[in-house]
Amino acid sequence: MKRYLSIFMMSLLSMTTLFAYAENEKEQNDFFVIYGKIIDVDTRTPLYFASISLDGTNIANVTNSEGFFSLKLPLDISGERIITTSYLGYLSTTLRVSDFRGSSDSKPLVISMKAVPLSLDPATIRAYDARSLFYEAFSKVKQNYPQKDVGMTAFYREMVKKGSSRYLSLNEAIIDIEKAAYKDFSSMDKAAVYKGRGSINYNSSDTLFIHYQGGIMSSLYVDLVKRPFAGVYYDSIDYYYNFKMGQTTVIDGKLFYVVEFDQKTDDPDASILYRGRMFIESESLAIGRIEFAMNVEGRKEAASIFVPKKPANLRVDVEQATYIVNFKEYDGLWYYDYARLEVKFSTRRKHAIFRNYYSVLSEMAVTDHKRGDFKIDPAKRVRYKDMLSEKVKDFQDDDFWENYNIIEPDASIDAIIRRIIRQLSRRENT
Repeated sequence: MKRYLSIFMMSLLSMTTLFAYAENEKEQNDFFVIYGKIIDVDTRTPLYFASISLDGTNIANVTNSEGFFSLKLPLDISGERIITTSYLGYLSTTLRVSDFRGSSDSKPLVISMKAVPLSLDPATIRAYDARSLFYEAFSKVKQNYPQKDVGMTAFYREMVKKGSSRYLSLNEAIIDIEKAAYKDFSSMDKAAVYKGRGSINYNSSDTLFIHYQGGIMSSLYVDLVKRPFAGVYYDSIDYYYNFKMGQTTVIDGKLFYVVEFDQKTDDPDASILYRGRMFIESESLAIGRIEFAMNVEGRKEAASIFVPKKPANLRVDVEQATYIVNFKEYDGLWYYDYARLEVKFSTRRKHAIFRNYYSVLSEMAVTDHKRGDFKIDPAKRVRYKDMLSEKVKDFQDDDFWENYNIIEPDASIDAIIRRIIRQLSRRENT
């Protein structure tokens, strides 16, 4: 079986974390798994990236694009312990562990959530104009975010798909992170791969996208609280961007202001910047979530940002580049929690009639915070140009992976994983 390769992907999540219960040395099968699906109570549509957590612990996960989740719990957990679900703009729900008795991957417990009726007391909402709120939020970064480096463990997944159904690459890894303090915009995050697994399935014509670079470090680089709006100096943001207030919302019982932003100029020769919205907690003015997109539509030069080298006879167009970054509060400080990056391309060779379409997706979810000082070994650091395939091994050490809460794969991805395991099994028996 060919080695799996990595890709550059882009994404982000709801206000939650993916926390692992099991430590590296846990014995196999010291947990049980509960399964669920979260939907809107009125529309019955699945809620993507809803947060699920066991109260009073770091055990948590998020739903996949079809609303499904799994959560691994220690065997000795009481059935009376509380499972909380939360989602942007929805009322949180609580259930007991015992409510999930009998749930399975084929029969998940369906949890209905209700959108928050935004009938807020005007006295709770301060009068802000969008520009002033934006700058005030950034002025409070030092008091709202860690001022010391923080060690983290994260789950990372990246995949590239051709067309609507053919997956060319699927890679996952447990990542150690040295998250730099929010003292200034120049401090750099560091990361190293602890465990990984993956596979590829591509032909020579797809090599360009399999070797798409960025990956792990890109998921950290999109932390716009640490480095606001890449490509624009902080003091110049007001010159390049327009701001306006969006619809106030509630997350986990907290009120969030929403600031929408977009670049000012319609000049086709202007730099490619961003548009999106920023969620700012009303009391602390901490930035809890950022959803944004690069203004690549109709810009031929956008391809060079993501694919620096390509065959001369191949035209590459970036159709879409979207990002989400989420932060979560612990003990009065807000920490990097989750990132999701997605880029969509189309390609056409010279004189060809039809185009090929690709999507590159990555997500990183913090699973734990390390105690005390933590430093990444310089020899093990992941660089921006590194590909995950060079850092991990093919779906090995399954005992290790059994003890980790991971984002539940979409059904099609899950099928790919099962196929990969079967292929490797056959290889080992030959």
